[in-house]
Amino acid sequence: MLDRHRPWITCLVVAAAIGVAMPAASQTVLLVVRENVDSDALPPPFPVREGLSNGLFDAGVIVLDAPGTERMPATAEAVRLATAAGAEAVVEVATVYADTKLQKDLVRIAARTTWTILDAATSRTIGSGTEEATNRDREKEIDRLALGGEIGRKLAAQVKRLLDLRGS
Repeated sequence: MLDRHRPWITCLVVAAAIGVAMPAASQTVLLVVRENVDSDALPPPFPVREGLSNGLFDAGVIVLDAPGTERMPATAEAVRLATAAGAEAVVEVATVYADTKLQKDLVRIAARTTWTILDAATSRTIGSGTEEATNRDREKEIDRLALGGEIGRKLAAQVKRLLDLRGS
């Protein structure tokens, strides 16, 4: 049973060490992301996670990254990990991509992302929503990494805004 929880334990130890070293005024979140393509788990790198992490970092938010898994941890587990690591909030994100092959090297990608931000101290929902995106009419220029990055950066702005509203 311990082996199943080992990635979370490792994440928690690293997150706690980072949390101790960071200034208290910074906002800190535990990021939990799952990304699937046509019902299969997407192998790393996770495009939405990358865009979200980069967007939050650029906005001055400290991101503690939970390891990717096929299933989302239970909300209570994610909140417990966030609290133990010193994070103020949990950002849970699930993206499902649907691919439609148009030609040999041309794929239309549609993505639906659901997200929730939880207060780590109270487990209450700070905000939630759904984002949909596609590379329709941009199939040659926008691949999955670019589309996921767009979604992640857009979501980062929403997360930052909600964290700032909660703090005021």
